Formats: sequence, C-alpha cells, structure tokens
Amino acid sequence: MAMNIAVPDIGTLFPIPSQTSAHDKRFLLQTIALTKRVLGSFSYVEIGSYLGGSLTPFLLDPACKAVLSIDERGRQQPDERGAKYDYSGITHQTMIDNLVSRGVPTSKLTTFDGSVDSVQGAENSFDVAFIDGEHTDIACFRDFLWTLPLVKSDAVVLFHDSTLVYKALRMISLYMKKSGQKHLIAKNNESDVTALFLGRFAEIDFAREFGQAANWDEFFDKSETEVIQHVLKNRVSIQFDAVVTPVRTFPA
Repeated sequence: MAMNIAVPDIGTLFPIPSQTSAHDKRFLLQTIALTKRVLGSFSYVEIGSYLGGSLTPFLLDPACKAVLSIDERGRQQPDERGAKYDYSGITHQTMIDNLVSRGVPTSKLTTFDGSVDSVQGAENSFDVAFIDGEHTDIACFRDFLWTLPLVKSDAVVLFHDSTLVYKALRMISLYMKKSGQKHLIAKNNESDVTALFLGRFAEIDFAREFGQAANWDEFFDKSETEVIQHVLKNRVSIQFDAVVTPVRTFPA
C-alpha cells in the first residue's frame, strides 16, 4: 500500500494553480518523502516551471537545499496533441512574483532562461529532477538526455504528462536498458507522472511507495489512442476556425 498523503497537505503545499492533477501532486509528495528517507537532504531541478506551481513543495521543504528552474520562457510551445500553447509574456520574474505573492520563499531558487542543453557547470548536482517542458516526444527525450548529466548516481527523474510523451518514455526505457545502469522506470495507475529511479532508488518497493504499478503495454496502447483523438480533435478545430464565416446582413 502506498504512503498516504492527506488532501489538506496537497492544498497547503501547492498553493499555486498548475497543470498537475491531485494525483500528480500526490506523486511528487511521495517522491519527496522517499528522497528524504533515503538521502536526508536533497536538491531539485525542474525543466518547465511556467508559473511555479510544481516548485512550491520543494521550496517549502527545509530538507530541499537548492532548487533550479530551467525554462524556455516567453515562447509558444507545440505538443503531441497538435496544438501550440502560448507562454509569451511569462518571465522568470513573473514566476518569482507569483511565488512571493503566495508566501513561498525563493531564497534557494535559481532560474535559468533557456533550454536544458545550454546549462553549464551543474553536473552531478541534483537528486530529483522533474521534466515538464515542451510536450513533444523529441523535446522530452532531448530534455532527458541533458538532464541525466545534471543528476547524481542515486537520483529520481520524473516525467509529467506521460500520456502525451509515451513514445519518448519508450525510447528512454530502451536507452537505460542499453546503458546497463541500475534503474527502475514505473508509474502508477492514478498519476500521469512517470519516475525513473537510479542507483539506490532502483531498489525501492514501488507498490509500497507509490501504489500499484501500471502495466506498460496497456498504458502505451491507451496513450496512443488518446493522443490520436486529441490530434484529430485539434485538426478539426483548426480547420473550423480557418473557415471565413460570411457577414449576415438584415433588411432595415
């Protein structure tokens, strides 16, 4: 049975509305609890922070000693649903102001505006990573490749919106198998967060920490169907919006 996180704790630790579900938030808190039990203190890097909604439990936890937010802010981002999402006008200062307005301390927060592949001097620095940037398979796999050198040998790498980037997760699983590095990759049936456990973390009892693990084949099949449905829906919407509706005139 997975560790129980009370619902009020979720509301307290996530005061900023975000695109993470209640189940996703619970998964993040379970990851924090696991990391503290294994390591005591830890550091955190996040790729794709937007307004800072998923940074808050790490900034609020005294056991988390450093937080790095990496984000290609101020641009439109495509994703596997066939749509683009406009984040122009959102700067790192927008995010910091949002955190401060909610009473979240930012003294241990460092921000980097740009892609993770441009980060320098941070190798082997982090114990937990959360990849939640551009939700395309290519971008997710790229972010993973450049995040891997940033984390320590004993670490947890999390991926948000697993349904959208399921192909990237399959490639990551193959990459890790080929690497020969000790690892475990798993998700549960409730959250859309997938976790890659490295080193000592690969030895955990996933079901005890996070609940019953999802069946990968069933998850991949379901994800493929959902992504196709989203793509078709967005294509119809785009085509409909492109139609010029004639102006109707009425007699005086």
